[in-house]
Amino acid sequence: MTSLKFFLFLLITIFISHSVSADEWPTIELAGIDLSAAKRIQIEKDPVYKTAKEYEAIPLAQVLSQFSKTDLAAKDSVVVFVAKDGYSVSMALADAMSEHGYIAFRDTEAPSGQKWLTFKFGKETTTPAPFYLVWPTQGLDKWRYPWPFQLASISLQPASTYFGAAAPAKKTDAIRTGFNLFSTYCIRCHSVNLSGGQVGPELNIPKNITEYFIEAELAGFILNAPAYRSGTKMPSFEKILDRQKAEAIVNYLKHMKNEKAGTK
Repeated sequence: MTSLKFFLFLLITIFISHSVSADEWPTIELAGIDLSAAKRIQIEKDPVYKTAKEYEAIPLAQVLSQFSKTDLAAKDSVVVFVAKDGYSVSMALADAMSEHGYIAFRDTEAPSGQKWLTFKFGKETTTPAPFYLVWPTQGLDKWRYPWPFQLASISLQPASTYFGAAAPAKKTDAIRTGFNLFSTYCIRCHSVNLSGGQVGPELNIPKNITEYFIEAELAGFILNAPAYRSGTKMPSFEKILDRQKAEAIVNYLKHMKNEKAGTK
């Protein structure tokens, strides 16, 4: 399975497995946003259409600026993009604010009277309507910068709420760094305290992975699982993560054995 196919597979998994109600969090309904500042943007290779694309879109930063300064300054917040069917995907607020993302609302190649061209998504033929998050900068890490489509709203939520029991109660800088990396690269497939994905194994209960996996090998396994297990679905992260970041993830996982669900 290629990295792109694996990424799109995970995107399907995310939208199936994580339904969220954003009623209690600061939320922007995209149907009501001002499109007057729209511009045409070029995408060299769109991961959904698998070709170069041009869209009419508005800057993500402009949309996020509708949140209050207090909300945008909240520590450990994540930006949650919610699709029209209620499913969601998140990214770090710092990443969303620092990179030039766009909310696309029309494909310039669409026939007259239409806004979008169709594409195959799994077994379905669909479109990104009504809104699609895109990133014109080439080479961005797709794990950090998602491309969700059929968007209806954007909300800000505390990581501890969105990621549930996988979020550490104790938050030193080292633990926070490890958790931020885990929630970006690992939680789509793996769960901690049964919060997270179901593609890979649960990593904390009843036994934490550092209690049965050789700890000195764990960072290497995170970086390049295929070098340890033939036929594994887990991709190599060697081009994305360095040893220090892999060890930060291990540090977070090791800490979480002290925060197992159902224990004091």
